[in-house]
Amino acid sequence: MKQLLLFMSAILIAGCDAGLNGDQQAREVAESWADAYFNCDYKDACGYVTPESQKWLQYAASNTTAEKIKMLQEAGGAQVSVSEEFDETNDTMRLVMLTVTNSLTTSKQGGSELLRDGTFKVAVVKRDAGWQVRMAGLPRSGKQSRD
Repeated sequence: MKQLLLFMSAILIAGCDAGLNGDQQAREVAESWADAYFNCDYKDACGYVTPESQKWLQYAASNTTAEKIKMLQEAGGAQVSVSEEFDETNDTMRLVMLTVTNSLTTSKQGGSELLRDGTFKVAVVKRDAGWQVRMAGLPRSGKQSRD
């Protein structure tokens, strides 16, 4: 009976540890993706997304000009920070909150490019290949500065 109890305890501890490890892995994938994406390194960002998300990276890349990249680089590039808390979680998905400074965005007035700060909620899903960002569109900030 003691062996069964020890075995069950080991499984429970391993399961809890795997969940915490999954949280950390999801955060790391989201941060790596965001660092690449918001600095216009779409080729690197492609390595962190689900296969069905790659079309959104292609779309973003097709709308990024050398002038936009130069503007971003002159501002020091985008900086990404990851929230320690998740908005929602389950076994195969994490919603990771990111704060990004110096992200490129399009102005509604005249279409000129601006650098803004924003917060983004990124879906990270567990697949056979590990944790990957699932893009259902281009990232949209939930909160942007009024600059």
